[in-house]
Amino acid sequence: MKIYLLGNIADVQTGPFGSQLHKEDYVEFGTPMVTVEHLGNRVFTKQNLPMISDSDKKRLNKYVLNEGDIVFSRVGSVDRCSYVDNKHLGWMFSGRCLRIRPRNVVYPLYLYYYFCMENTKQFIRNIAVGATMPSINTKLMEDLKVPLPTMEMQQKIASILSALDDKIELNNRINENLRPLAA
Repeated sequence: MKIYLLGNIADVQTGPFGSQLHKEDYVEFGTPMVTVEHLGNRVFTKQNLPMISDSDKKRLNKYVLNEGDIVFSRVGSVDRCSYVDNKHLGWMFSGRCLRIRPRNVVYPLYLYYYFCMENTKQFIRNIAVGATMPSINTKLMEDLKVPLPTMEMQQKIASILSALDDKIELNNRINENLRPLAA
């Protein structure tokens, strides 16, 4: 297994800053803009999801999400991240987030699960700067060390962990449906 710096296997991008996009630019219908509050377990949550217009999306096209991207909280809970699946392709991410876009040497879902490991989360919390509000930046993330097994092994690991996550999500939905019956 070889160790890589994240910056050598993925592109790290900060979201648009306030001067590029303002709260008053949000529209009722348009492209969803992921903020820190939308980072859920593996996928984004959809409550209070701001939208931006097609013209703003075109103007800010370098902040459009692709399948396989990983979005991190840049401030506060800096160890929170979500994986961009095909249902969220084309969404955008806000200035309070960082996007990790894996290159072809790393399997995206493997990298996501690497970020979900408690040791990795703790490391990210420890490298965050700021006394009142912890924050991470592109340089801090690019220097993160990532162990990579072969691509075949990365895919196997991601497949197993993804299947377990799918089962957990299904069980949680079943439990939610059964709660009213138990009352």
